[in-house]
Amino acid sequence: MTKEKCPFEYHMGSALSFGVMQVPKGVQFAVYLPDHRKCSLKFYRKGQKTPESVLELTDKYKIGSAYFVTVSKKKNLKDNRSIAEILSNDYEYMYEVDGKEFIDAYADGVTGRNIWGKRSPEVTERGSIEVHGFEWDDDAPLRIPYSELILYQLHVRGYTKHRSSKVKHKGTFEGLREKIPYLQDLGINGVLLLPVYEFNEILSVEPYPGEEPSEKINYWGYGTPETYYFAPKASYAATKDGASVEFKRMVKSFHDAGIEVLLDIYFSPGTNLFLMTDCLRKWVINYHIDGFRVNLDVMPSLNLASDPVLSGVKILGNYWDMQAIHQAMLPNQKNALAEYNEGFMNDARKFLKSDEGMVEKMVRYFSRNSKEQSYINYITNVNGFTLMDLVSYDIKHNEANGEKNQDGTEFNYSWNCGVEGKTRKKAILDRRMSQMRNALLMLLTSQGAPMLLAGDELGNTQLGNNNAYCQDNSTTWVIWNETTMSKMLHEYTKKLIRLRKCFKVLHQDEPLRMIDYLSCGLPDLSVHGTEAWKADFSNYSRMLGMLYYGGYVNRGKGRSVYILYNMYWETKSFDLPDLPDGHTWKLILDTYDNTFDESQLYEEKKQKKKTARRKKAIQKKLIRKTVVAPRSMVIFVED
Repeated sequence: MTKEKCPFEYHMGSALSFGVMQVPKGVQFAVYLPDHRKCSLKFYRKGQKTPESVLELTDKYKIGSAYFVTVSKKKNLKDNRSIAEILSNDYEYMYEVDGKEFIDAYADGVTGRNIWGKRSPEVTERGSIEVHGFEWDDDAPLRIPYSELILYQLHVRGYTKHRSSKVKHKGTFEGLREKIPYLQDLGINGVLLLPVYEFNEILSVEPYPGEEPSEKINYWGYGTPETYYFAPKASYAATKDGASVEFKRMVKSFHDAGIEVLLDIYFSPGTNLFLMTDCLRKWVINYHIDGFRVNLDVMPSLNLASDPVLSGVKILGNYWDMQAIHQAMLPNQKNALAEYNEGFMNDARKFLKSDEGMVEKMVRYFSRNSKEQSYINYITNVNGFTLMDLVSYDIKHNEANGEKNQDGTEFNYSWNCGVEGKTRKKAILDRRMSQMRNALLMLLTSQGAPMLLAGDELGNTQLGNNNAYCQDNSTTWVIWNETTMSKMLHEYTKKLIRLRKCFKVLHQDEPLRMIDYLSCGLPDLSVHGTEAWKADFSNYSRMLGMLYYGGYVNRGKGRSVYILYNMYWETKSFDLPDLPDGHTWKLILDTYDNTFDESQLYEEKKQKKKTARRKKAIQKKLIRKTVVAPRSMVIFVED
């Protein structure tokens, strides 16, 4: 196109960050291009094969090794729309360096990827221009403390793709938005979304000797080539509004429902540090994201902890070097940094299946809290067995992945309860249900922030596949069909979340000291065995009692909770320790019998008049012992 016909004027830009952004004089395009000879910015009308306008990026637009160009309308252009509207609605863009075109790494969208798992040779992938306006109204970060957080890990496509989800827009951001009432009813106030940025889900497979090359779907989205971290995934959009607007609408709806949105972002090794930082900032500022799970082996932890924008949002990482953070004289990170790794999961699974030597370890995991950081606890996550498979399979069954069952971890720490896989034996099914109730109870009564895997509350199975990264089908999709089992497990999970929220002693803000530092009669946490006040940390022990005393919460009016764990295969008798002031214990939950006394779901203990006669009568009827069935847990609350 000749210069006279070009609809744009180009000026020197100067604003950070990179990518495309609206500025007072138009729309700025900024890119980092070191070590090159000739480069240009190219604009294509949507659907056209040749560019309508090409701007050579000369030193006129250069600052350091970066180029900044502000695009505005020509004064005589007969179009009443703003330059932002014109570019967003009519154009795509590319950069060219030394004769090779490429998509901007900072692109807010990528065209040609709007259909999941398919690429049309007739459609060229290019950067889309997303400077649409969006009305956030009064939307603001929720800043829910980790101590109050109930996190829920899900895959946007798989959560609603199955026909049983009964949503209108299956497998999309809109479909997920339709499920918000379900999540509210369950008690969830935070979702952790698997990759929602523009990853390439079409995976080329290296063949085994004698086999033909093939392709499979990278369903999860981790570590794929041609990834664009700034762009919401186009194939997750259901409407003509596009992924960017639809994603923002989804986030706003979650916030309106009191639910935070966190993203799982996996940066490939070698990713530029500034790009990673700009990426996370963009999701926070432009999309109102509440936090991230980030792989700290690639993204330096000090950069996250010290960044002016990111230091205030939730960051989940495998390990935080708190000593280095202290040496950098950074502020308290209690409600920002959280440790997210498999430690709790592996040991809780071992304890669940009655391994030796686990009692002392689980005391530490159940009670761990810190002034400096928080903890995310989970028993299942996307990489591994589902909860149902954890109690149904002893070994992995990944043959469907096409890797001859050689992929996936060998260390599942699972127990099939007597039969591998599906069965109709009632005794086995009952044992599995009891074990799932135990697992959920361990998770939802631990001090760290609990994270549920989507579908676990419905008994979803992956048929023993513990590495279902390439399974875009009913293996990984959440199945919403109601069965007797799924209804029971869902209702039980819902009640446990209510129980956790009701009793502040189960999710305290401060670390537990295990001493009577208020001189109120009991320590904040005491550990017991089958005998009161005598913890049994011997290698063969599978019995544990943990008493969380209510005098340390709710201005001293909180109700105490006593949790008994019998992971032994025979019934055990436990002492019940006395409470101060003659208060008694009331059984609220038994995982073996599946009993739950909902009438006990109130937070503060009732004040009762103290008389000598009443105190004497109470002492006579105090329950001193209780029996706990094999491989089960019970909870008593202060009455």
